[in-house]
Amino acid sequence: MNGAIKIMSKDIFISYSRRDQEFVTRLASDLDAQVAGVWFDQSTIQAGQKWHDEIMDGIHECKAFILVLSPDAMESRYVREEVNKALELGKTIFPVIYRPAKWTGEFESLVSDIQTLDLRSGSYMDNFQKLVDGLIEAGAGKATEERPFLRQPTRTSLNIVFSKIPGWAFAWSGGWLVFWMAVLIFLAFLAATQGDIGGEDFLNFMVILISGGMGGFIGGLLAGLFTMLSLRPNASSISWKHMSPTIRIWGISGPLGMIVSGLITALMVAVGALTVQSAEPDCSGVGFGECMGQIIGSAIGEAIGLIILIMLVFLLFVVVAWFLTGMFAGWQVVRHIRRLEPGITNKQGWKVSAGWGCGAIVAAIVTLFVIGILSSALGL
Repeated sequence: MNGAIKIMSKDIFISYSRRDQEFVTRLASDLDAQVAGVWFDQSTIQAGQKWHDEIMDGIHECKAFILVLSPDAMESRYVREEVNKALELGKTIFPVIYRPAKWTGEFESLVSDIQTLDLRSGSYMDNFQKLVDGLIEAGAGKATEERPFLRQPTRTSLNIVFSKIPGWAFAWSGGWLVFWMAVLIFLAFLAATQGDIGGEDFLNFMVILISGGMGGFIGGLLAGLFTMLSLRPNASSISWKHMSPTIRIWGISGPLGMIVSGLITALMVAVGALTVQSAEPDCSGVGFGECMGQIIGSAIGEAIGLIILIMLVFLLFVVVAWFLTGMFAGWQVVRHIRRLEPGITNKQGWKVSAGWGCGAIVAAIVTLFVIGILSSALGL
């Protein structure tokens, strides 16, 4: 599948693969604001010969042909047909690399022979301004007084950066609440098997939920701060649709992390990797009663020590699991944002992931801390 966008004045024609529609929709909207009115084909299937003729007419009358390059565009017969038509008519072609591929055929010659705009280098805004400058120089657009020629990288305002941090915090708190609700459902099931659930149990559950929401919000603030500072050049592209997957990621990955942590801990106990060695009781020179006391005391001490060790190891695995879950969530967020900001580097992505891992640890600490404070205040 492919699509085509053309300016109403027919000065500009954009050829692209349907897989890249989200990005091209933004590009068309921005061109509409900067250059001219945009007519955008959003149909999923070409509408026969009439539509094909209209596409060919658009290429014939355009002053500039923008080709959004990606592996899917290279494989699309519609895109190839449009490119060959533009080459046949001698149109000014602007190759724009959106997603990399091993270029072949006419695409290989276009990339090697024509100055190509690589969206993987720099922010979208900087690359967009370069594209607009090129279109205007080619006579395919008209400069406006409001649009300066930007030859230097733009510096995103800190107001834009900081204004988006609360969105991450709310998304985190939502996901953290879903995570703790899953934990509470499990605890409620255990309590129900032991007997009736009383009012104090519900109060405990509410304390955990409130604490989870607060912990998630604080952790989200930290993760959001890392995200926005790391992606400052790309901040204008970030919206709620990139933040909202956090809710789903934490709701699923959080409980799974705890389950995996429990299974690993149980396995370590089963194979004897977690043991506590206590001193052997010495019954020489003592009576039977005192000897039995030493044996029982040693057994109790060993059991308590093993329980404490198991809890510590379990908590360690939970912390590691939450940190890795946070890093995974951060990387997924970067992947979503890259659809509109292909210039985000791996270094930026790792910074975001590390920040989200730290945010997960902070969220867990704050949650447990608030649980302790509320439980003490309510006498639970």
